[in-house]
Amino acid sequence: MHSLPQLESYTIRTFDIDCHKQLTIPALVRLMQETAMQQVLDLKISVWDLEEYKLAWVLIRKCIEVQRLPLLGEKISIHSYPTGADRVFTYRDFRVFDEAGIQIASACTTWLLMNTETRQMSRIPAELLARFSGYFPPTESCLPHALDQLPAMEEPLQGNSYRVGWYDLDFINHLNNVHFVKWMLEAAPVEVLGKHQIKRMDLLFLAEGNLKDEIDSEFQQVEEKVFLHRLVRQGDQKVLATARTIWG
Repeated sequence: MHSLPQLESYTIRTFDIDCHKQLTIPALVRLMQETAMQQVLDLKISVWDLEEYKLAWVLIRKCIEVQRLPLLGEKISIHSYPTGADRVFTYRDFRVFDEAGIQIASACTTWLLMNTETRQMSRIPAELLARFSGYFPPTESCLPHALDQLPAMEEPLQGNSYRVGWYDLDFINHLNNVHFVKWMLEAAPVEVLGKHQIKRMDLLFLAEGNLKDEIDSEFQQVEEKVFLHRLVRQGDQKVLATARTIWG
């Protein structure tokens, strides 16, 4: 089967930048998601195509690596493609390029299918897998899979608290993963956010966030420029997501 490149181009706008006039990590994640959405629409495996199966794709692991973040007005291209699958998980890579064609960021992701009624994990139906499995590139050209385990947080510090609102939900009615990223990062000390650039972020999504959930963002510094993060639901103290960030 022929290759399936998915290259979407974007111009960095004012609503996606920080005080340094550069693209934020949450905005980068949002653009990656949009690129992937355009491809799954073409493959007919999008959320709308999966409604008849009562299934939806759910992101469970992600590793973002950044060489540099683009600035306001800069044009970038994001290349996204599926890289593999097994009985439960599928994998997708992203590569971000500047106008000169130089890679400036990348991400590897792991996904599963969730039954939208039971909210339980589901195996991939063979007819769905057949729609995209023939497009997988050679293994040597793929990024390593995202980590499936991170160090435990031993001495968490309380950062910010959030209440999941209506506009925080995505199209499968749970907390959008962009907000997971944003809320974890915002717990980091201001001097880190203001003076350093993130180089790597490993994420594990463990449970859904739902409307009106009260969520605490906690963090712990484990090395000079390395932090652990987690989101904890106040009601039952369930950990919804964990992360590790490395800063330059």
